Order: sequence, then C-alpha cells, then structure tokens
Amino acid sequence: MKNRNIAVYMRVSTANQEKDETIDNQFMELKEKIKNEGGILKSDCIYKDDGWSGAILERPALDELRADAKNKKFDTLYVYDRGRIARKFLLQEIVIEELRKLEIDLISLHDINGKTHEEILMGSVMGVFHEYERVKITERMRIGKFRKVRENKLLLGYNPKYGYDYYPRIKKGPDARNGYFAINQQQASVVHQIYEWAANGESKYSIRDLLYKNSIPPAKEKSDSWSLSVIQRLLRDTTYMGTHYYNKSESCESKKPRSIAKYRRTVKGS
Repeated sequence: MKNRNIAVYMRVSTANQEKDETIDNQFMELKEKIKNEGGILKSDCIYKDDGWSGAILERPALDELRADAKNKKFDTLYVYDRGRIARKFLLQEIVIEELRKLEIDLISLHDINGKTHEEILMGSVMGVFHEYERVKITERMRIGKFRKVRENKLLLGYNPKYGYDYYPRIKKGPDARNGYFAINQQQASVVHQIYEWAANGESKYSIRDLLYKNSIPPAKEKSDSWSLSVIQRLLRDTTYMGTHYYNKSESCESKKPRSIAKYRRTVKGS
C-alpha cells in the first residue's frame, strides 16, 4: 500500500449540504482510512465536486479524475461510498468498469470491496441500494415539506413572485422564524401599473413596449425588454388577486434548453 499512488473522489449535492453532509466530513474519513492502511494520498489527486447532483455523470472533478486515470496518474481510488460516484446504478457501473479496465483499485469506505465474482456482485447490490435511497430521500423530503406547509402554514423553499421578497425560515437560534413574504414596494408599483394598463385595454405587446419606454427592466434584468409570456403569466397569476398556491408547479428536465452548457449541477432545469 505504501508504494501506491492514491487518489480520493468526493461529492455532495446541494440537498445533502442542508443536512451537514459536507465535503470536509468525507475528506476526514477518507484521510483517516488511508492513514490507517499505511498509504499516502497524492496532493494533486484530490477530486471534489461540491454541490453537484449525483444524477449527472458530467461533472468537472469527475471528468478530471477519469482523464487522469487513463494517464495512469494514480492506481488506487478511495471514495466515501459508491453513491459519491453517482446516484444512478448504471452511471456507477460505467465509471467503475472504466477503472477496472485500467486496473485501478476502487476502495469504498461504506460498501463491499472485493475481487471475486461474488464480492463484485454484492458490491453492485450496494450500488442499487444507493439509487433506491436517493429516490426514497427525495420522496420523504417532498412529503415532509408538503405536510409542514399544509399543517403549519410554513413557507419553505421559494423563489418569490415578482413584487414580493421571500425571507427563508431560520430553524434555530435567537433569530429563529418561519419563512414569510414581504411586499417589494418598488416591484409592487410596477405590478399595479401593468394591471392598470391591462384594465385600460392595452395588449401584452403594448404593455411590453410601455415597460421598455418607461425604462422598467424585467426582474432578472438579463435583457432590457420584458418577455410576453412573463407579462401574460403575471396578469393571470392569482397570487396578485389574493389566492396563493403551494406546490402548484414542479421542476423537470429541460427538453429544449435555451443554452447548452458543458456542465449542469442538476438534471432539472425547467
């Protein structure tokens, strides 16, 4: 073990960060394991994807690791568990098979490691459980948030509507509070103006032109002109009429993404 070139790979998603499962926690355990086995970790073979979804295989540090593996930069890779490589079993197997063909040993702190067919099979079974665990965690979080909102009227995890500011929940400490909305006076005056124009018979096209002429930028200010679809949704949104809905929409994978980026932190972008 002492003469081996050792690397480590770590990953944690944004959702896991909320539960204090940090990169640092993984790194502490990995270093301790390597030290106890008499190994030495290469300083240039520490790979970490902090805040990246395990449902996507294309990640900066993982890509670098796979390239370095082909260049024989290391011959032993330590991971906290197989779920760090990927949450989907198929994606795990793609990377693990690559490493196996390159004769790189994969050592997981919390899975079955082995060389025989039986041991490899049992390791794969653990990989299936990682995928199952991801599905169950996602479902438990969804049900838990929905229950808290329904029973306690708590506001959890919001991108506020235009015209409002959202102050998130603080769980502990002297400043503990529930999440709540507050009116953004500057944006609220724009909402009133848009509704007034619509009530006077202006079309969404003329409202867009009026917003531009009055130098009123859209919320994200990525362009000078408002989108027609945003104006239309704003005029139909019941929130501005006194009735707000929770869980009315959900994120999903983009079928036709507006921009093609090499790396995406999450699968769901729409």
